[in-house]
Amino acid sequence: MLQIYPNELLGLTVSFLLPFFRIGAFLMALPLFGTQLVSTRIRIAFAFVIAIIVTPVVAVPPYDPVSPYFVVLIVEQMLIGVVLGFIVSILFQVFSLAGQLAAMKAGLGFAMSNDPANGISVATLGQYYLTMVGLAFLMTDGHHVMFEYLVESFDYWPIGQGFNSEFYYDIVLLGGWMFEKALLMVLPLSIAVLVMNLSFGVVAKASPQLNIFALGFPVIMLFSLFFFWIMLEDFLGIYRLFFGELTTWMKDKWGLRLDG
Repeated sequence: MLQIYPNELLGLTVSFLLPFFRIGAFLMALPLFGTQLVSTRIRIAFAFVIAIIVTPVVAVPPYDPVSPYFVVLIVEQMLIGVVLGFIVSILFQVFSLAGQLAAMKAGLGFAMSNDPANGISVATLGQYYLTMVGLAFLMTDGHHVMFEYLVESFDYWPIGQGFNSEFYYDIVLLGGWMFEKALLMVLPLSIAVLVMNLSFGVVAKASPQLNIFALGFPVIMLFSLFFFWIMLEDFLGIYRLFFGELTTWMKDKWGLRLDG
């Protein structure tokens, strides 16, 4: 007959709770899974199942669950989980930011749509790019790589050893990477629109009676839409390039080696 002693049950509970809080916070901050489109109960259920699978391979030192230090450990695990999920969301925000910048350059910034995932209004083009990167993320098994990334974090940031402050500074620098890549995506369109505006300026100077605003706005808009259509051909390649750079950054900065 199987016998479970209170001390063993308490140890199993402690070993389960700490990974559960890190995994739950990660799923809450992860794109797609952490949006309002996924019910909180479903995310908790996913975190519960993953924690059951991960707990046997995670080294959790013995802690007193009724001590104040245990509460500090829970907060620490939740903070680490949010940071790990935030790293992944930066990849999505690269394309969302690029879409909004491109919409402003193309004169489509007035076209706003409601984002059901986050409950805010964003430029329609930015929302379109965000949808495309979400599909690319699932099609290329990016979610599998992210779960591997989560499990690997228990080896590189063991429970109870804190989170090095240098990691937070690395995340701040990663924000610069996000703006850099977003601007690189929009740069060809920005240069083309600038050249077209200069051309229309020359035409307006040569022929003042011509209503250049009525002519230039639809031409630039049509050209921008054509540019977006051309760019869709290389969208998956751009996504793979940025995803590879992000995983390389994780390996170089934090030592996380992923197979994605």
